[in-house]
Amino acid sequence: MKKSTKNKIKKAAKKVSTTTKVICALLFILFACGGAFAVYTVTKNDTFELIGESLIELNVGDDYIEQGAKAIAFGKDISSEVKVKGIVNTQVEGEYLLKYTVDNFRFKDYTLYKKVVVKVQV
Repeated sequence: MKKSTKNKIKKAAKKVSTTTKVICALLFILFACGGAFAVYTVTKNDTFELIGESLIELNVGDDYIEQGAKAIAFGKDISSEVKVKGIVNTQVEGEYLLKYTVDNFRFKDYTLYKKVVVKVQV
């Protein structure tokens, strides 16, 4: 093969290689932006929040009604999966802390707390 033919092939290969790199970079940017937009769209209404107040004051003997928490992950209501740890004894004066968690990929690191203060009525 002639030297000029080899040089032409090398130049053509470099040209295609540069064009391929540019196309790949543009496609990467396009797909990354599209993915970010898709994740934002799917998760924009996600929430994990207490129902009612985070601080409740009761008198000894009052009834405490657990209101729970609302959890929406990836557009799906998963409130039934919320776990509450802690007990409120309205017969005994004191401060009680309730811990709310949900075993879900979206909210695995989130914890909510509700404080219930039971006091003697003055």
